[in-house]
This record gives sequence, structure tokens and C-alpha cells, in this order.
Amino acid sequence: MLGQHRYLEGSDEATEPPPATWEAVFTIVVLVLTFATLILDKVGTDSVMLTALTALYLARIIDIKEALAGFSSSGLLTVLVLFVVAEGLNKTGALNWYVGKLFGRPTTRAGAQIRVMVPIAALSGFINDTPLVTIALPVLIQWAGRVKVPLRLILMPLSFAALLGGVCTIIGTSTNLIVVGLLSEAYPDEARYQNLSLFALTPYGVPVTFIGIAYVILMSPLLLMRKGKGGDVTSDDDDILLGARLTQWSPAVGRSIQRSGLRDTGGIYLVSVMRKATGNVHTAVSPEFVLEVDDILYFTGLIDTFGEFCEEHGLEVVTNEVELSMDEAGDVVEHSGQPSLVETFSTSHDHEDTDIGTPLNSPAVRSSPVTLMGSPTSAQSSTQKKLARIGFTLDSLLDSTHQDRMRVIFNMQDAIRGEWQVYAPLYPAPSLGGSSRVVVANQEDHDLVVVAIDTLDRPGLMLDISKSLARLHLELHHTEAAVHNLRSLSIWRCEPSSGMDESMSEIWSIIQSLFSSTGAEATRQRGSQVLRARVREGRLVGKTLGDVPHFCDTYKAAVVAIQKSDGRVYTQSLSTVILDVGDLLVLQVKEDSPLRESPPEDFYTSKDSSKKRLPYLSFRNSPPDESSIIDADIEIANDKNTSIWNDLEVLKPRSNGNEAQREFLTAIQVDKGSRLSGKTVAQSGIDKLPGLFLVSIDRPYTVPDSTPPIESFTTIPLTDELSEGDVLWFSGSASSVGDLRKIPGLSLFDSDELMKMGEKAQDRRLVEAVVSRNGPLVGKTVKELRFRSSYGAAVIAVHREGRRVHELPSNIKLQAGDVLLLEAGKSFLAANKNRYDTGFTLVAEVEDSAPPRFRMLIPAVVLTVGAYVCYMLKLSSLFGTAMTAAILMVACGVLSESEARSAIQWKIYLTIAPAFGVGQALINSGVASAIASFLVKVGTAMGIGSAGLLGAVYLATVLMSQVVANNAAAALIFPIAMDAADRAGIDRLLMAYGIMLAASAAFMTPFGYQTNLMVMGHGGYSTADFLIFGTPMQIVLLFVSTVALVVPAWWLVWLVSLAVLVLVCVFRVLQDAKKNRSKGQ
Repeated sequence: MLGQHRYLEGSDEATEPPPATWEAVFTIVVLVLTFATLILDKVGTDSVMLTALTALYLARIIDIKEALAGFSSSGLLTVLVLFVVAEGLNKTGALNWYVGKLFGRPTTRAGAQIRVMVPIAALSGFINDTPLVTIALPVLIQWAGRVKVPLRLILMPLSFAALLGGVCTIIGTSTNLIVVGLLSEAYPDEARYQNLSLFALTPYGVPVTFIGIAYVILMSPLLLMRKGKGGDVTSDDDDILLGARLTQWSPAVGRSIQRSGLRDTGGIYLVSVMRKATGNVHTAVSPEFVLEVDDILYFTGLIDTFGEFCEEHGLEVVTNEVELSMDEAGDVVEHSGQPSLVETFSTSHDHEDTDIGTPLNSPAVRSSPVTLMGSPTSAQSSTQKKLARIGFTLDSLLDSTHQDRMRVIFNMQDAIRGEWQVYAPLYPAPSLGGSSRVVVANQEDHDLVVVAIDTLDRPGLMLDISKSLARLHLELHHTEAAVHNLRSLSIWRCEPSSGMDESMSEIWSIIQSLFSSTGAEATRQRGSQVLRARVREGRLVGKTLGDVPHFCDTYKAAVVAIQKSDGRVYTQSLSTVILDVGDLLVLQVKEDSPLRESPPEDFYTSKDSSKKRLPYLSFRNSPPDESSIIDADIEIANDKNTSIWNDLEVLKPRSNGNEAQREFLTAIQVDKGSRLSGKTVAQSGIDKLPGLFLVSIDRPYTVPDSTPPIESFTTIPLTDELSEGDVLWFSGSASSVGDLRKIPGLSLFDSDELMKMGEKAQDRRLVEAVVSRNGPLVGKTVKELRFRSSYGAAVIAVHREGRRVHELPSNIKLQAGDVLLLEAGKSFLAANKNRYDTGFTLVAEVEDSAPPRFRMLIPAVVLTVGAYVCYMLKLSSLFGTAMTAAILMVACGVLSESEARSAIQWKIYLTIAPAFGVGQALINSGVASAIASFLVKVGTAMGIGSAGLLGAVYLATVLMSQVVANNAAAALIFPIAMDAADRAGIDRLLMAYGIMLAASAAFMTPFGYQTNLMVMGHGGYSTADFLIFGTPMQIVLLFVSTVALVVPAWWLVWLVSLAVLVLVCVFRVLQDAKKNRSKGQ
């Protein structure tokens, strides 16, 4: 008979013959191979466990009933059902918002850790830790940046708090439920093991949680913020404002913010503008704000692409050297009698064809460029004909005014940026006497010559044009170009050299007759790449930039901004900031800078790195040369880059995946009765949402004396209090927009269109759809297409050629290649996916983008709490109450049927279920008995009674859970532990509690539990960090857990552990407050 060799000492089957030796050997071999495969991590955990189970069954060590016992385990099935219940809470969309509100605004690092760990641990006792960390992780990343706390001090404590809180209740972790199920099934005749109370584990788990939190708060500053660690952990690109000066050759000079293109680039956001002429800082920069030469523009966003962004738009990064040169130049600005570009633009371009009663920042006109199209008046028609001739002949150029020439250039610039309808009325015609247009505008007071060219495209055209400009002694500073309908449009902004004496007519003639170039040498010398570097233990420590002679010559870089290790950011008076280890420098580097080269892979990690340090004794008053190199290490001294790398460590560009995602500009409205009304964006916390940037706020108003009443919008500062009806423009990826909709009190601006959709809310998703080139959508607005009625979907935002489109979707005229962000249902996806005859070349669903169901929050909470209450009242098992709650959630519309199926994590099921059969094989083969005997001997040898055996089992469980999933480790150790308890006469219930405490103590490696892996990348942790910080914690908790299990007076253990926690918290908060005061002084 299969299974007849089950051998447990003291049982009724003790008289049966012991299992054959080969069975034990075979089981051990299978177990060793299983662990080895799991350590290699080449095959999925579920596949490995299923293979082991199959091998043991084929060897007839377990029978079919024992092999499949885990698949019908009530504890495991309860875990699967609770996944559905947790998903129901998550789908309401409001849970993640309210979780963020738990953390508040602490003033110390220790206070921040307490605010994170205490509520997370409390919630983890009742909510599965994995979805809890999933919800809290993105919120905490942004929250840590706002309160200036390193992520290293927040994210690992987040994961550990979730694990610690899980041991406070029976339902805290799936591991607890697995052990409870094993206990009730192994001893079905003993009532005390059936339907354990929800708080049965609480007397032993709470002291462990108290001490665990105390350890994290006390030791994290020492072990997680070790020297050389965490210097960049608070570095958030959104916290650093980078300044850029508007040069005279920038295409944005004289243009409004709306028309400049500076607000349409993904990843970089315009925050404020300082007017150089007046010194005023404009924080609420409206779309009609007109830019002037030497304005300082402040941006935030992706630092690593800032240099290329400035080069593209003709901006000069404000570094420490630029700041000094500007201070020396003073604030006096001289003007000639010729009108400036600002005056030209403001009088002849941005305000033309615009209703005086409708402000330019109105969403109604935001994407309607100022053109000469439509139904012009007679005066406008005459102006259009005049402008259409400029540049095709020399006479037309000479007879035109400077304002008219700039108007043509501005319209051509808009066409280059994709708005061809602006330039269409000026499209060249054969009757105008030539196929090529050259428009020249000379701005003498700014040493600026602008040349705009419209001609047939051909290979080598750009090279020929640049050569022609070189022959004319024009130094090229900025160019932009595009091809449309076989015509090449380009605008060249140049600085005339001192020897230039050519007139505007000669420039026109030479370019018309012969195209021939250089490049922007000045730009190359200045450097285009912007990167981040961390200060190491070297020559910079303890010095200011003013103390470092020839900084730019030595490092071939200029400092843009400095971020101290405590989060403070400096963008002005950089020469007075004292540098320290871990400070972050934002640098603009030249082409030949050593910082652009990568040091050897082991440069910062090798044991001999100390020998590479400081080949120069110190900075000298002259640039370092060969004679200044010390003779301590000749080989290293000969490498001129080594000293630079020892001083500054360049950080790799951030690669969280967001850079590759398209950015959409989405209009979100403050709802009536919203709790956000009356609060600023900072107070409400919506200015630092994960993956989103608040671009501007528009407030609706009625235009005075308008009949009928005209509704319009005006831009307000981000510091103003919000009001009902305000429109917030957020920029972010499609998935971030999905998260944005989960904030209570906010809705999409065109939410009426969504309400008219026939699809159920549960079936709607965000969809990205690319407009096909020859489809019916091109050239029409969303409103003209009656998009919702025709396609059954609502347009939320539009992404166009790498730019965000700042306009309400209904007013946008679609172009080929536009990426539409839609809210659509199953019918749209079925009709358009993998079909290319409907106007879309590609349709892709955005993951996890179902709309929030705020009205379902209360029903979801009631059903969840009701399930736990019924279980505590012992009206039914937790499986029965949770299953009832899950069914009712689907019936009430909290979840759809497909969402409920998807919520079940089948991989976990297929990993844990085989572990039951493997554990039974350990019993049948006698391996469990042998290990149990060994543990009993070890525990007895300690001479401390039951504490020795409980500690030994705890340690064995911890070590096993570092290799396999903690659920599987609990299932494998359970039969061994129960056998050992019976042999030593220890209460089985205490042994089961010990397994629960040990299996959840996955602190030593990132692979011990999935929440550790979730925070590892975001916090910048390594495996060594978990070992260094988690191993002492594991030893401490082993001692505390053992004491809690063996001391009869549980309340005494509670009091002592609580006192330790309070003392540690008070000590750390006072210590951090003292440091903050010293920094302030």
C-alpha cells in the first residue's frame, strides 16, 4: 500500500516497518536539486515545485491523494479568494489616494519612518501585504521627495513594516493561513486547532512588530546610509530647477509661450520666467506671455536631456560661469531705434485675428494658431496677398517691412512644428516668379540675422545652405527644419561676424543662386550634454567652487545646480556653496570632458580603489600639469582622468521606462463639492503625483459685456486656492493619466462624453490609437468627426510627434501619426484591433487603466469588513466569508467577472500547492523524522528548555525561506516541526505560531519576499544592503520571537517591547531635530 511507510514516532503506525533507505535518499536528492534550481533562478518557481512533486509521485513515495492534497487546501484557497477581495478594494480607485494621506508632512527623518511604518504595519494585519505595498510604493516615492527624506530610509522600511504587521493577525499574511490550514487538516479531531481566532497570533506577533520597527528606526541611519551610500537617493529631477537664458538666436524670442514650443516637449517643464530687464519672476506663466532676449527660464524634469533641449531651442544653460558673466554685464539693456523682436511679435502676430474679448490662454483658442486663413476681411485679404509674395523676389523682400518679414518667418516656424495650416495661405505659387523663397530679417541691436528658406527638397540641401551662410560670414547658432509635401522649410539664426559687410539683398541673392556651411562651433565649445555627478571623498570636499581654481579647465564642465545630501537645492550663488561627500552636482560638460568617459567597471568597487585616490596633493593656483603630480603612484598619476573620477562619480541616466513613454497633456476638472476646493495644489498633494507634472491651472469666467455670454478661461498661479470648475493641465504617460483619475474630486474635463458611452464602467479602458496616414480622421477635428458616436470612444488627449498638444481634445485637428489617448470599451477594441481600414494603424490597451469606481468604495469596504467580522464571530470559516464577499463584489459591480478571474495569482497557487505534497514526502520517506530528531538534539543541547527547540525551528525556517517562497517553506517545515514538538512535548500551537513568525521574517535577502524585490530598484538597494541591514535584524527578532513564545505573561513582553519602541522613537526624533537645527544655523 502506498503511504504505508509513514513513520511518526509515538503514533499508531509506530509498529510499522521504517521506510526504505532508497526513499530517503531519493527524497533528499530531489530536495537538493529543487533548492539548487531555485537558487540558479533559471526556471520558474512553480515549474520547479511541480516537477519535484511529479518525481516524488512517480517514485511512489506519495500517493495521488497526498500529491493533490495541497490543491484542495482550505488555507491556500482562502488566500486565492482574498486576492479577489483585495482587488475589489483596489479597483475603487480611492484606496491609494487615502493611503497617501496617512503619511502627512514630518519634519525629521525618524518622524517620516514612524509615519510610514506604523500605519503600514497596522494595515498589513488586515490587508494582504503585496497589494498594500503596490499601492503605497508610488505614493511614497513622491512623498519622500516632497519631505526631503532619502528613499533608502523609506522603501526598505516600507517592505519590512508590511512583513512585520502581517504576523499580528491570522489573516495578516498568506503564510499564516497556510499554516492554519495545515494544522487543522493534520489534526482534524482536536477542536482547539479548528477555526482559530483572528487575533490568536496577536500576543506573540505584536512584540515582534514593536521591536522590528524600533530596530529599523534606530539602525537605518547607520547601516542604510553608510558612507558613499544614499548620496543620490533623494535626487529627484522634479526637485531641481534648472535655469536657461534665452539667447538672441533662439526661435522663442518674441514669441508667446504658446507659440514658442517650450511647453510641448516631453519630460521637461517650464516652471517660471525671470524677466532680465525688470528682475521680476513670473510663476503663473500664461500661454500669451511673450519672451524677450536674456529672459531666464526655469525648468524641471529630465536633467539628462536638458542640454539637448537647450541646444534645440537656442537656450544657454545658466551655470556658475554664465551667472558670473551676467552679473558683470549688469542689467542695463540698450535698444536702437529699430523695433525689437518682442515689439514686432506683440504688435503684428500673436494678437492678430483674435477676438479682443477672448483671452489668448482660453482653451477655446489655445490650439487655433494666429493665421490668415478663414474668411478674412478686405484688409486681411490684402495683407495675406502681400505676405504671400515676400521672399520669392528680391523686390518683394526689400519692399516689405521688418514686421512683415518676421510674420512670415513665424508662420514658417509654426509649419515646421507641424501646424501647416498656419503657413498654407503663404504657400508658394508658380505665378510668384520663383520656386524658392528666401526671407531675411536683420536685427542689428541683437547681432542677429534670421534666414528663412522654403524650397524643393533634395539630398544635401541642408549642407549647401549652411555652406552658403559660412561664405556670407554668418556664424550659425540655431536651425530648425522640416519637409512637407516635397518642400523643405528651414529657419537659420546666425550671428554676423565682425568682417561681414553683406547687405540683406546680397544675402538673398547668394542663397538663391548658390547653396553651399559650418556648424555651431560656439555651441560645441560650450558643451551640450547635461549630467549628474556625485561628490566623492576627494579634492572638492570642504571647498566652494570659488575655492577651486580653474574648475572648468580641470573638469571641462560648468555647474548648473547643486543638491545637498539633505535635499536642499542651489541654483544661484553657486560659488559660495560648500561641497561635501554625497552632494549632487548638475553639470554642463564639454565634448572632451573626462566626465563623459566611463571609468573601468571596478573603479568604484575594487578593493584597491583607495590606492587610486588623490593623485594630486591639492588644487593649486595654476592648472595642474605633469610637475604637480605626486610620485606616490606613477601608474595612476599618468592617467589624467583618474583624479577627476575620484572627485566626481557620474550617475547613470535614470531608466525607469518613463522616458520611452509618450506624454499626453490632459485636462482634469475640479468637481462640484470636491474636497480639493479651497486648497492649494501643494496642500492637496496633487503637485507631486507619480509620473505626472502639473503644467498650469485655468479658471473659467464669463467675458464681461458679452452677448450671448462667452465662457472663457484665464491662467492662475499654482499657489492660488483651487475652486470648483478649475481645469488642471497634467502632463504624463498614459498609465499615469489612468492613476490621475483615481483621485476623488477630480474628473476628466469632457466627462459628459464619457457618461454618454454605452459601455459599463468596469469594461472601459484607456487605449492608445495611432491615426493612419490615409484614413478618414486626417484633417478633421474630434468634434467634426462626432468621434464618440462614430467610434464608441472618447478622446482624452493627443500626442503629436514627440510633443504634448495643449488643447481640449474636441478642438484638435487630427494629423497622420497622431497618438490618441482614448477611453473605450470592449466593442471599440474588438472593432479596431488588428484592423487597418478604420482610420487607425495601431490600437493598444493601457494596462490597469480601468476608470475608478468611487461610488463603490463604501460597498467594497463594508463587504470586506463584514467578511472579517463574520469570521471573528465564528459564523463561518474565513474561506466562506471571503468567498461570499467576493461574489457580492462581482454582483454589485465592484469587480467584473474577468477582473475577478485575473485577480487570482495562479503562479502562487501552483507554487504553494505542490509544497504540501513535497512536505508529505518528507514524512513518508523518514527525512522529516531524521531532521526533527536532529533539531530536538540541538535544542536540548542548548540547555534552555523549549526555547532551544523553538529557536532551532525558527532558524531552520528562516534559512529555508531565503531559498524558496515563504509559503512553500512553511509547508515544508511544518511536518518536521510538528514531529519535533511531539518528541519534545511542546505545544503544537506554539510551534505553529513559531513557524508563522519565522516564515514571514524575510529580511536577509531581496529574494526572500516579493515586496523586497518591489522596493529594491526604486530604493537603489543591493543584495549586500539587505544582508548588512537584515541579518542583525533577523538575529534580534529570533531572540524576541522565542521569548514571546515561551514567556507565559504575554502582557509583560508587550510592555517591555512597547517601551523600547517609544524610547527609540523619541531618541531618533530628538537627534534628527538637533541635526536640522544645526543645519539651519
